Amino acid sequence: MIVNAEARARFAVADEVLGYSVFDALRGSEDDYDEVAQVASFVTSLALVEWSGKSRPEQAGYCAGVSFGKMAAAAHAGVLPFEEAVRLVAETARCERDHFAEQHSDIVTHSFVKVPRETLDQLLAELADADEWFEISSYLDHDLYMVSLHERALAGFKERIGAVGGYSLYTMRPPAHASIFGPLRDRIDQEILPGYELSDPRIPIVSDQDGSLVRTAEQAREWILGGYVRPMRWPGIVDTLAAQGVERISVVGRDRLLRRLRCTVDNFATTTIAPESALRPVS
Repeated sequence: MIVNAEARARFAVADEVLGYSVFDALRGSEDDYDEVAQVASFVTSLALVEWSGKSRPEQAGYCAGVSFGKMAAAAHAGVLPFEEAVRLVAETARCERDHFAEQHSDIVTHSFVKVPRETLDQLLAELADADEWFEISSYLDHDLYMVSLHERALAGFKERIGAVGGYSLYTMRPPAHASIFGPLRDRIDQEILPGYELSDPRIPIVSDQDGSLVRTAEQAREWILGGYVRPMRWPGIVDTLAAQGVERISVVGRDRLLRRLRCTVDNFATTTIAPESALRPVS
């Protein structure tokens, strides 16, 4: 992205806001979820949207942001100016780092596929019988989920996933999207968000928690905070967009998942706006 004009301009602003070079910091980081990684993902996503708008005259009627993509959707919809959103991404990332250094350091979020819901319920019942805590953190498709649990139970859980014909994808450290992270949500609510003035979205945002339409600043605030304690539900986004008559969507970023999900394929024609695309000239 460093050779793309929109990205260079966006990153220059982010560097000024944060007081350091995001690219230089990213080169020295090996953490996919730390402050600089989240900032880089956020800035790249917005730069890609800006770049793609030059070759696609039609304007999106809705937007959505799942998990760490939430802040990019908020900025694109005008909930926050770009500079403020950069600062918020960095502040919340630091808050997450501090929280998981102090609490819940033994919890992970594991993703897996080819496990239908009824089979997943059996696996979760086994965890409950073993007196292990768990929560479903993401509903991605009919057989693709993310579950948060104690790391001590992960090896056995992965073994059971394989035994029933499933396939483990990856494990997130730190974890995400579980009600047990209420203290993190409250800390961001009380210590960080009061420093920002949110605006009503200029286009409706489809919530990744329940598929509702976020139309006001207050709803945007609750949606941002809800991402810490409520599961992400991609089928809810799909259902809402389909009900609104949407037939085509653009997935921004290096996506290898959402555009391939059955619920996505069954409902939409999908265009992927990836960083590699921005290296090609705009026709």
